[in-house]
Amino acid sequence: MSDPPAITGSFPVRNDHTLSQSPLDTAIAAMEGAATRFSLDAINDANVRSSYMANIRRVSQQAKSDVMAGKVSSLEAVEYCYEMRNKIMAEHRDFTSAQGLAKAEKLKTAPPSLTNLLDKYAQNKYNLNYEQLSEAQKKEVHYRIIESSGRDNAKISRGTQRMRIIGKVGILVTATIATYEILTADNKVKETARQGLIIGSGAAGGFLAGLGVSALCGPGAPFCAIAVILIGSTVGGVAGSFTADALDDELEEFSHWEIF
Repeated sequence: MSDPPAITGSFPVRNDHTLSQSPLDTAIAAMEGAATRFSLDAINDANVRSSYMANIRRVSQQAKSDVMAGKVSSLEAVEYCYEMRNKIMAEHRDFTSAQGLAKAEKLKTAPPSLTNLLDKYAQNKYNLNYEQLSEAQKKEVHYRIIESSGRDNAKISRGTQRMRIIGKVGILVTATIATYEILTADNKVKETARQGLIIGSGAAGGFLAGLGVSALCGPGAPFCAIAVILIGSTVGGVAGSFTADALDDELEEFSHWEIF
């Protein structure tokens, strides 16, 4: 058997390869982008929840006052509270983050019908359907519904307020990292602009990703929504970092402009 043919040629080995960006810088940019988006969303959702709570309490109090003043019947007040609470919920969901909306939809995709609501309270109080109650019993059910229409889910509200605190901490952490990068940079003006690009791109990336959550995840899928937002904000932060590096000469020139 003949020997296998010898293959000769010039093969470069032990070459140095320069990375376009430090892996550490890329990781920091990704974290800053994701942290900023989630922090902003957490604070926003907490504010939206507070507004929702204030408005449903206002509606409930108004309904009770009108019943006591004889302006409306107790059943009319129930119908008013039912309609207004659902309307307020829908309006506030329009201002909720994609992941917050997904969680809310998982807990309550659609409100129960008014008939089901009346039967629920009648069963809880008298173990009878609403239509089986006496007029006095029906009024008692009405008052209970009016009162409950102004109450919020305490567990959800506590979680939302906790997220507000976490969101503020996230902003502080991101600001601390950005401040450190600026203070340790040789050109602080240039690094400030770079950090602004990273943080802004991360927030924008998460926002744009949130627009596609409904199509990608469907309603009531909070884990999927969080994953999509995380990917979008991370990609946005990294993209902002690479954009800043690509504009290195421009940022260098900008740093010498004495605008402020």
